[in-house]
Amino acid sequence: MRRHWMILAFAIGVELARASTLATSADSVGDLPTMTTAASGKETASNRKIPVPSASPKSTDDVIDSGPLDESRAIPVQECIVHFSEELNVPSTESGLIAEVFVEAGDAIQWGDPIARLDDRKLRIQSKAASLRLDSAMQQSMDDLELQYAEKALEEAQAELDASRAIYNDAAGAIPLTTLRRLRLSVERAVLEVARAKKAAAIAKIEVDLRSADVSVIDDTLRRCQLQSPLSGVVLQVYRHRGEWVTAGESVARVARLDRLDVNAILSADQLSPQACRDQSVSVRWIDPISKVEHRLRGRVTSVQPQRVAGSRYRIQATVANDRTADGKDWTLHPGTEVRMLVYPVGKTQ
Repeated sequence: MRRHWMILAFAIGVELARASTLATSADSVGDLPTMTTAASGKETASNRKIPVPSASPKSTDDVIDSGPLDESRAIPVQECIVHFSEELNVPSTESGLIAEVFVEAGDAIQWGDPIARLDDRKLRIQSKAASLRLDSAMQQSMDDLELQYAEKALEEAQAELDASRAIYNDAAGAIPLTTLRRLRLSVERAVLEVARAKKAAAIAKIEVDLRSADVSVIDDTLRRCQLQSPLSGVVLQVYRHRGEWVTAGESVARVARLDRLDVNAILSADQLSPQACRDQSVSVRWIDPISKVEHRLRGRVTSVQPQRVAGSRYRIQATVANDRTADGKDWTLHPGTEVRMLVYPVGKTQ
């Protein structure tokens, strides 16, 4: 009899350990979107909105030197050429049919503005189906009736066994041993039913995580169908148009940054050594041909070419922070503008 109970206890322990392992595995899936039930009045898998990735465009603060400059030490440079500091092709991250193109060449854009959209009708249908499967899995995961029934059945079976054993102990022979064995077997079966219900609950939780992962994958693909500008500036060229097929990695448009510009110039080593030139403050000046107003921008030298040109001169590149016009619709400086640039070798004065 004692051996029989030891075997039973071992079997119960194995089942409970398996259920605990499954529950732990479900918890370790982690970091997947969790949804609340529709009954709670909160967001569910079927009515949620696809999140938009958030990030911040690069700042121009690192090229601005806002302090006063010593004009008496200013060194003029030669052959100034203004060009874009950053030009990028906006690629399609998915293969598909272009449903919409939102920009044209020459359009001003901000970081995150839509460039184009791929046909995503099939993906939206798949997203809805995946959301419904997730809702179903969540409802099944929250249904603990089977576990409650198994625990109640175990409680009743144990109570009946205890009562019969008490009668047997008080009056030997009042209850046959076969009846006690049958009641004991009922308790063992009820224990295993509880373990099975717990295991089913753990599996249901894993199923929720798997369905949630499916929804996340589809939502990520939907986001990639929305092509957005990676910078603030201007659209230089549009390569693909509505109704055309595009493959993943193929460029749809080309954009350039206008909030900062690069100025290439030549400086004489007799005026300032290449080693002392880097990171020095600069000012860029030009006269607007229409308004006849002089504009001025600030920046700093960002690179010095190691190769020398004729006359002990060398090439430098400065990055300047651009300003918007008074109406905010355009930028004051554009690539190709004829400008004068001054380098301030000693930086700011007090």
